[in-house]
Amino acid sequence: MEFRLLGAVEARVGDTPVDLGPPRQRCVLAALLVDVNHVVSVERLLDRVWGERRPFRASGTLYTYLSRLRQVLATGHDNGRPGIVHRSGGYVLTADPASIDLHRFRRLVANARACADDEAAAAPLEEALSLWRGEPFGGLDSPWLNQIRAELEAERRAAELYRNELELRRGRHGELLAGLTIQAGADPLDERLAGQLMLALYRAGRQAEALKVYLATQDALAEELGLRPGPELRQLHQRILVADPALMPPGRPRQAATPVPRQLPVDVVHFTGRERYLADLVALLGTGGAAPVITAIDGAAGVGKTALAVHFGHRVADRFPDGQLYVDLRGYAQTSPMTPGEALGILLRSLGVLPERVPQEEQERAALYRSLLADRRMLVVLDNARSAAHVRALLPGSPGCMVVVTSRTTLASLDWVGHLHLDVFPSDEALALLGRLAGSDRVEREQRAAARLVDLCARLPLAVRIAGARLATRPGWSIDALVDRLADERRRLDELQMDDRAVRAGFAVTYNTLRTSPDPVDRLAARAFRLLGALDWTDMSIPIAAALLGESRTDAHTALERLVDAHLLDSTRPNRYHTHDLLRLYAREQARAEPGPDCAAAVLRALQCFSTAALEAGLLLTADRRRSWAEPVPGAGSGFALSTPDDVAEWTDTEHTNLLAAAGQAAQTPGAETVAVRLAANMSLPIELRGFWRDLIEPLETAVRVAQRAGDRQGEAAVREDLGYVYLRQGRTNESIMSTLDALAIWREVGDRRGEASCLKYLGYAYWELDRVDDALGYYEQGLPICLEAGYPYGEAGTVNALGLCYQRKHRFGEAIACHAKALSINRAIDNRLGEASALNNLAWACLRSGDHGAAIPHYQQALALARTIGFRYQEAEILWGLGTTQHALGHADEARSYWLHSIAILHEIGSVTA
Repeated sequence: MEFRLLGAVEARVGDTPVDLGPPRQRCVLAALLVDVNHVVSVERLLDRVWGERRPFRASGTLYTYLSRLRQVLATGHDNGRPGIVHRSGGYVLTADPASIDLHRFRRLVANARACADDEAAAAPLEEALSLWRGEPFGGLDSPWLNQIRAELEAERRAAELYRNELELRRGRHGELLAGLTIQAGADPLDERLAGQLMLALYRAGRQAEALKVYLATQDALAEELGLRPGPELRQLHQRILVADPALMPPGRPRQAATPVPRQLPVDVVHFTGRERYLADLVALLGTGGAAPVITAIDGAAGVGKTALAVHFGHRVADRFPDGQLYVDLRGYAQTSPMTPGEALGILLRSLGVLPERVPQEEQERAALYRSLLADRRMLVVLDNARSAAHVRALLPGSPGCMVVVTSRTTLASLDWVGHLHLDVFPSDEALALLGRLAGSDRVEREQRAAARLVDLCARLPLAVRIAGARLATRPGWSIDALVDRLADERRRLDELQMDDRAVRAGFAVTYNTLRTSPDPVDRLAARAFRLLGALDWTDMSIPIAAALLGESRTDAHTALERLVDAHLLDSTRPNRYHTHDLLRLYAREQARAEPGPDCAAAVLRALQCFSTAALEAGLLLTADRRRSWAEPVPGAGSGFALSTPDDVAEWTDTEHTNLLAAAGQAAQTPGAETVAVRLAANMSLPIELRGFWRDLIEPLETAVRVAQRAGDRQGEAAVREDLGYVYLRQGRTNESIMSTLDALAIWREVGDRRGEASCLKYLGYAYWELDRVDDALGYYEQGLPICLEAGYPYGEAGTVNALGLCYQRKHRFGEAIACHAKALSINRAIDNRLGEASALNNLAWACLRSGDHGAAIPHYQQALALARTIGFRYQEAEILWGLGTTQHALGHADEARSYWLHSIAILHEIGSVTA
């Protein structure tokens, strides 16, 4: 049985036509024949046959058509007759491709193009074109058929143009003239067709008519597109004007002249954004001077390097009249990368060197390549390079050419090369691409879901393209439906694949290249990437990476930098590293694939490093070591360079999201119960001082439960005490009292007098906030003797300072000032600057409320300087407010306003006010 698609859809057994049924049934047959011997999913069949206008119960109708077609195909009378078979996920029509005119056409054209001799190529090409009977799939209509019909017409046209070239090279211009005239009249904007007609006319002695064809084409291009003819047609026009004898057909058979190479792949459909990068590339044109212009585009897998290079090439093709060369170097292919020698062979043959004339030695090939490019204006795109060594021999040595290299690695060692580092899309470009693929109206209707979708795709162009393509082929889906599927982190990379495109595959090639490299630095980088997947983090520091790897900071730094070079990590500032969510998920997959003791031990080391660093930070803020049980083993440092309060402030601002993530992971990690509780306790002070206390509630509440499960009484008391204080800062006073009472009971149970005194002080704070001043005084009066008895000056200073607040509330300002002054003296004696700042602030407040405005100002100013030194943002805001109030009381309205506005700005920064 033979099938015909290049015209009306028909089937024949011998000379007998077969009844294929109604149009939709023939659509089903066509949809299977186009992909003969390949499974076509039910969803794709439905889309091909009906598009978005599916009838009610379309699936049932489809199955009816398939059943009828099975019966029709059974009329074949040989053992190899075609048939329709159900396979997992869809249906496949099994048949000999040679029995289908579409596939026979494509095979014949491919055979013709593969022929080294023009005479041999002519016969299969003529046979291929003779298979066409009219419009493909004549009489049938669906969106898919219309699309593929247009693609097939383009293939037919390309074959006709190729046939014309063959005939012209064979000197058969006379036979071509009539057909060329008709073709050119039907498409006056086709420059290649116009050039063929001009050459045929010139060879036929009709020079004037050939020149008229050029003028007509020039006018049509200007009127319809606002363009001028391209360099090839302009060059042919000039050669006809001067009657170039080389345009005449040869007197005897000879090797056809090598056409100007135009090797760029087809431009990317729906290319979006990247205007800044394109502008940078265009700006490089003409900047080479005495050397070629060379630029390298680097970036992670899926970020769009090739798309940018190819789109740029098409945009500036007219600037390179001698052609464009393109080679995929397969630098990260699963098979072996193309060697420089192999690439040079391809490039030389593209430049017209006969295969037998290509030198054997790579050095000789490179020399010949550079010689051929001298004095030419050519664009050379070297795609997917693995390293600088991979492309060095492929770079021209003379001006006039431009080379664009793409690589997943920064080719830093190439000399005189400009570098473009391609990152993921900004949000607007990601949304624009999604709209072009899935429909701008759809994106406009579901703006929030679309924004969430591109974020889940990490704004990686490949991921956005796949998501957009999935939506385009599923018009019945809402964007929210795909968002829900991508929200599951364990399945996100599975969802981001379609046909031969997959986000995971690109990452895997880069990672496996490092993992299997003979270079120990590459292998260490691969291990670092895998272990990074085992840890929860926002951005990475060298000390934590060193703890993860169990290696020196130098080796850890080297590994991280290697990952940056491979674009598995990014680094926007020295010694800090981050990556997008899709790479983070891929790293997590690698960690899950090789869990073992290495991952578990690495995570525990990193968590302990965070805990130790938090403790070091706290001790720089106050030397109160009453929680000595939370300290690490002697000599175990974190590796962070913390030596001043300024260091602590910067470290806390930088690491607080990492600390919160680490605390959450520690609480869920078997065997990490102790470090989970210590980490929560140690990080409370530095985080609280920087104004992030709201972030502490969840990790502290979780740490309470972990300590209870582990039977860690001291740890439970510590985190309950800290939780009580954070509740108090949040205005949740009753919860604060309950949590602090629980902590107090445990400290008394384990006999920790200092912990007991600290809880009594916090209870006093809580009752003071409730304006139950006598109850607050009662707790302070209980705690003060304990501090004295236990030799705990930190507790004594804090309690005396709090007593002064109670006296202020009772308007006993003299006693209040005495208490704050005493607290100030104790804190200075023990060098507790945190307590000193608090005592000065309260002393200033007492002076202000007592009417001694002049005394209040220097106390506030000293307190402000200390608060800034320590990095205590909330207290800084409180002091500024006090200074503003003092200036207002003195009648200095402008100064007061300035202090108040500054205070409010800080409170907004740390999230203490949101209105």
